[in-house]
Amino acid sequence: MADIWSEALHGLEPRLDRQTFDMWLRPIRLASVDGDLLQLRAPNRFLKEWFETHYLDLALDELESRHERKFKVAIEVVEEPPPAPERAAPELARPHLEVVVDHPATRPTGSPPRPGGPPRGLHPRYRFDSFIKGGCNELAASAAMAAADEPGTRFNPLFIYGGVGLGKTHLLHGVGYELYRKDPNLRIVYLSAEQFMNEFVTAVRNNEFDQFRARYRRDCDCLLIDDIQFISGRDRTMDEFFHVFNALYEAGKQIVVTADRVPADMAGMEERLTSRLNWGLVADVQPPDLETRIAIIQTKAARDDLELSPQVALSIAELVRSNVRELEGALLRVTAFAQLRGVEIDAEFVRSVLGKTVTDKPPITIEAVQKAVAAYFSVKISELKGKRRHRGISRPRMIAMYLCRQLTGSSFPEIGMRFGGKDHSTVINACKRIEALAQADEDLHAAVESLRGQLGLLS
Repeated sequence: MADIWSEALHGLEPRLDRQTFDMWLRPIRLASVDGDLLQLRAPNRFLKEWFETHYLDLALDELESRHERKFKVAIEVVEEPPPAPERAAPELARPHLEVVVDHPATRPTGSPPRPGGPPRGLHPRYRFDSFIKGGCNELAASAAMAAADEPGTRFNPLFIYGGVGLGKTHLLHGVGYELYRKDPNLRIVYLSAEQFMNEFVTAVRNNEFDQFRARYRRDCDCLLIDDIQFISGRDRTMDEFFHVFNALYEAGKQIVVTADRVPADMAGMEERLTSRLNWGLVADVQPPDLETRIAIIQTKAARDDLELSPQVALSIAELVRSNVRELEGALLRVTAFAQLRGVEIDAEFVRSVLGKTVTDKPPITIEAVQKAVAAYFSVKISELKGKRRHRGISRPRMIAMYLCRQLTGSSFPEIGMRFGGKDHSTVINACKRIEALAQADEDLHAAVESLRGQLGLLS
């Protein structure tokens, strides 16, 4: 039972983007197990509350599916002590919370970044030399390299979009690392759109708006923003990002943004901001083709000192067709099983391990759920995203939110954002209400199951 929490986290990791996982789940530690009660520890109260609100249900579902029984969780806050003043490398004291973003405000204006390392938030694994180029991502990769080669002049802004696990964040980090390699004095800021929003809210709450404005509008030479779709529907955050964008663009500073869809498809995004995101180059990343998947597997194996025959790499690539993250997870699963059983890895062994657990079906998206629910109940998708509370609209809307949570693995805030910028508490209440009503209402239960079946066929 000692590894029960680690196993659950390992199962959740492929369902979340790496930054979200590292930020909100990895710092949660297992303290003890007492029957069905897991005692967890969080390094601070904010992270504890965020985890409980957004990811606890997901973790409990993973635990239940793995062990076929329900668990309870209690989380205590155990704050980590600050590092001793005489010790160097403070970033090692809290690797999962401090490594977020290079804050120019934390040093005197105009001074160079701390020596000995790149800007905070950039992962050493994600450099251009470890990115596998193929027909599926050639435009985005070439544009990212060009932007790093001539920042602020070519492809500014650069907008990279695509599905989960296809390499958008890798390219974003690659730009930052290449710029840092060429000029360590550049003030490079990397963060997610969610972090940008949280910092903006904190600045407003603490009357530190002037410092926030200086940090992003003046003391920044390159801004790298991940998952910009998160700010859709957040009016004040969009307004502030609009002004940050204008200030950096007019100053000739490089801006690179990633998202899961093109600017025009971001519901709730202001038209003036959508227009600016289209000013530069918009490049997509697609699921990798067979040749690229084989190259990714072979590169990963070489990096981890794994001996892998071409036939084994081909077998894995044929079985897993969705994204890079699942390819790496499949390779890890195969090698782990081989080590546990003490057997050689061959094509037959790969099929026995992955044949029934890994599929090439694309993931179910929030848009697919909305489309299916709208068609089933003969309502418009715009009505599902709207504010009408008529039963003929509110009930389908709650069902759609419930199915999005059940089938896509998206967080409550993400779902709320895709339904017209609604608060995450609205999504939580909708999910709880549908789950309760479906137990007593046979018609509602039948509708939910029918939709679940339809969406399963589409994936």
